[in-house]
Amino acid sequence: MTYPWQTMRIYWRRLRTLTIGGILAATTASCASAPLQMFRSQPNFDRAILAIQIEPTTEPGQYAVSGVADLPRGVELTVMAIRYLHLNQSPLKAGDPPPTYSILAYDTVEVDGDRWETQLSLWKVAPDGAFKETWQLHEPDLKLAVEPDDDVVFLATLSPLDDLEIIERQLARDNRRFASRFIQTTAEGSRYLQAGQSLTIELPTGATTPTEPPPEDLNGGWGNRYLPLPDLPNTRQLDFPEQRQTNAPVSRGELLY
Repeated sequence: MTYPWQTMRIYWRRLRTLTIGGILAATTASCASAPLQMFRSQPNFDRAILAIQIEPTTEPGQYAVSGVADLPRGVELTVMAIRYLHLNQSPLKAGDPPPTYSILAYDTVEVDGDRWETQLSLWKVAPDGAFKETWQLHEPDLKLAVEPDDDVVFLATLSPLDDLEIIERQLARDNRRFASRFIQTTAEGSRYLQAGQSLTIELPTGATTPTEPPPEDLNGGWGNRYLPLPDLPNTRQLDFPEQRQTNAPVSRGELLY
């Protein structure tokens, strides 16, 4: 004889067995499909090009910088040359100070037909006529002892203000993308493109004819405005007429009373 409570227990055991079996079957099916999704082949992308090349010119301190970039026509690149400077002693804290750098020259160029080029002049003329780099001109004012690096780094950068994602989507249509070494990230998290090349360049030597300082360097930026301007020379010779040049009658205003 089977009691009602025994019948209910049998039903619960069968229901639990069916439920566990369904869960195991679903889990097995999902596990079987997971490797197919995980190891599904990814599309192969071609590497987009962002190259930079430096060649010295015949002018002292001037370099021709060119390169190739898989970027849309008209996109602007910022090209600059920097030299790292190592502080001999940090005025803020003890220990080895981190290196800083000086921007020697920069220019903005447009990509035209996947190519770009410009020229950078790394030398400046000091007030005494000596050739110097930018940081050397301001070194006495900063009163910092620095050791310049032997190499100058040339960089070609796509500004973080430009939307890199739009360019990446355009390249993806052609099955291309930039390698990760070209993509940099700012402290704020903005992504940008950058390619660089270093070249060993000695410090400037020699001198030339001194140039007059620009007005912004005089009188606190006001120039020589306190000096009166010289009178302009009169290039026209005006002769007083010997005879009256009109036959109109004399007006009352011309008469003396």
